[in-house]
Amino acid sequence: MDSLSQYVSIPDIPGHVAYVVIAVSYYLTSIFWLRVFAVIGLALEVVYFVLVSSDLYTGIAWSVIFIAINAYQLFWLLRDRLRLRLPQEEKSVLRRVLTGLDDVQISRLLDASQWRELSAGAHLMRESQEVNELYFLFSGRFGVDVGGKTVAHLESGSFAGEVAFLTGHPATASVIVEQPSRVLAISRARLIKLCKSDNQVAGVIHQLLGRDLANKLRLANGFHTMMDVAGHPRRPPDLIHLTQAATSVQDNSNRQKNF
Repeated sequence: MDSLSQYVSIPDIPGHVAYVVIAVSYYLTSIFWLRVFAVIGLALEVVYFVLVSSDLYTGIAWSVIFIAINAYQLFWLLRDRLRLRLPQEEKSVLRRVLTGLDDVQISRLLDASQWRELSAGAHLMRESQEVNELYFLFSGRFGVDVGGKTVAHLESGSFAGEVAFLTGHPATASVIVEQPSRVLAISRARLIKLCKSDNQVAGVIHQLLGRDLANKLRLANGFHTMMDVAGHPRRPPDLIHLTQAATSVQDNSNRQKNF
């Protein structure tokens, strides 16, 4: 007991606790809780400095500066948490689809979006025309037309407009509503801005689009093979643009990993 007291005295306890809390903060993936633990740890470190010596004003001063920085960021994070709320009806679906994002990040994504109710026969986008939005198909059913022919159908949970979003090219197909539907229309410009400011959002969005594009590439290849066998002259979906988009997703994913 005497040997332990040589290393741990009452004034030392806040110091040990402070460094344990700071160490734990390095393992946290939530930026909000990371800053909370950092503030607590630094505050305890200041207490430790005050208790053990009066000659550690430099360390105390820097700890206060770090506390101020983290407290400032915490203010804005807490403000967003209190201000931004997910819509009750869509909350569970959005959390499931956007796994990896917290409610604040999802809410920011919704701030860049609009919910739209669409009737059967409406065009979500038209082939060869510019697309300024990325669409998440929340409910309903959609037909994908290329050259005036229906080549595929999209169900709820799919994306539309992702090729244009990733490559900047016009729409490679027309998407037509087949039954009353609801979509989340995400502004391309605002989504790009959000992805640049939040790497976690960018990573999740590109992962989702990559998965969706992989399914569409598989369907497009199957369609191409079917047309060759049947000898029909109909043009398949634009595999070049789909491949470019898939490559763009891979490049963005690699940049996220390197970051």
